[in-house]
Amino acid sequence: MASDKLPSGRMIRAGRALVGMEQLDLAREIDVDRRTVSRLEADEEVPVNPLKVATYKKMRDALERHGVVFLYGGKNHGEGVALKD
Repeated sequence: MASDKLPSGRMIRAGRALVGMEQLDLAREIDVDRRTVSRLEADEEVPVNPLKVATYKKMRDALERHGVVFLYGGKNHGEGVALKD
């Protein structure tokens, strides 16, 4: 189930790697160009552009369908990714 939070580009990249997915695979699944995935994974800023936000959500949702769980940083720990049991 998708959350309202957006993962960072670093989390997207880690989640993709965790399930053995190439940028091109993710791009095809969400119907964007591979370069779009590459650029967004390199972003260090929280997106505010509505198109970028929508694409981040598509990437997040696609990876969650593949079993990736996004662990958002908090007071006592940093961000990360894991696989569902």
